[in-house]
Amino acid sequence: MDNPGGAVSFIFKNGEGELRSGWRVLIFLILTQTLTFLIGGIVAGLGALITGDKRLLAELLLDPPSTEPVTRRGLTLIILNRSALLAATLAASAVCARLLERRSFASIGYKLHAGWIKDFSVGYALGALTLALAVAIIFMAGAVSFEPRDTNLLVVLVNAIILFVTFLIAAAFEEALVRGFMFQALLHNFRAMLGDWGAVVPVVITSVAFGVMHLFNPNATLFSVANTMLAGVWLGVAYLKTRSLWLATALHAAWNFVMVFVFGLPVSDIIMYNEMALMAGQYGPPVWLSGGDYGPEGGAAATLALILSTILIIKWRVLRASEEMIIATRHGGLDRQVDTSHASASET
Repeated sequence: MDNPGGAVSFIFKNGEGELRSGWRVLIFLILTQTLTFLIGGIVAGLGALITGDKRLLAELLLDPPSTEPVTRRGLTLIILNRSALLAATLAASAVCARLLERRSFASIGYKLHAGWIKDFSVGYALGALTLALAVAIIFMAGAVSFEPRDTNLLVVLVNAIILFVTFLIAAAFEEALVRGFMFQALLHNFRAMLGDWGAVVPVVITSVAFGVMHLFNPNATLFSVANTMLAGVWLGVAYLKTRSLWLATALHAAWNFVMVFVFGLPVSDIIMYNEMALMAGQYGPPVWLSGGDYGPEGGAAATLALILSTILIIKWRVLRASEEMIIATRHGGLDRQVDTSHASASET
């Protein structure tokens, strides 16, 4: 080879002289995994020190069985686990955004920008309605029935708060992992190559990854994995529309919360929370519509609901990126902010 140094540079660097997006994503994933063990170990160590429970570290890193009712201890461990995962993902995102793409932490998507409350509120309402539409279709087909659970108001309120917090933290973690730094690195790369059509590629890549993450859930099928990938498109479009993670996180959290707490149905075949629900949902044939043991996400009703909701997000003018997030998510935006501040200082 005439210029081996040039070949090596081509493998690692793009036309802007920066590390290629694939390598940036790999660094992000490795750093996230490393920080997960570090933060998880610290949390477990402190917990063991306070409680004297030596089993805490092993249990914190492993979820309790998803087919058995969750205990109070199990809930605590799940919330601690998801919180550690979220903290590790956000920390890795902050480091990678600043060092690899010269962006601030605000660019990742959880900046309290103008309109973030609107994005979250609209997202939670739309996520709840999208799931309710899927369940309504199944109900009208006679493929699901519901019975109210005998619980008092205080128990209902406590369960609602616990599940709201649990699913919100879990959704924030998954959105930060899949549609945070990783999505944004791929978006910049492919937009530079393909223009506006380049946004399609990160949506496809992250949606496939999102589906694969659920591939090994009990009773997963090709249909359920395809629906999870479709949900990835739904959430990817939500990010593209607002350039922040508030809308996508709210959609994700509301879908899971309403499915479990309101209807008592499995979420991706997880039934551990069902005894905390308002109703006991019983699904039946046709399984291709109801999803069967996997829950609504494994059936055609969810497919239709997700498609309609995605179209609504695309068309709905209420949902748009704030000027703050447009500026924050620009590649190298941190340098631009510094330049602007220097320019302002020189003018004064």
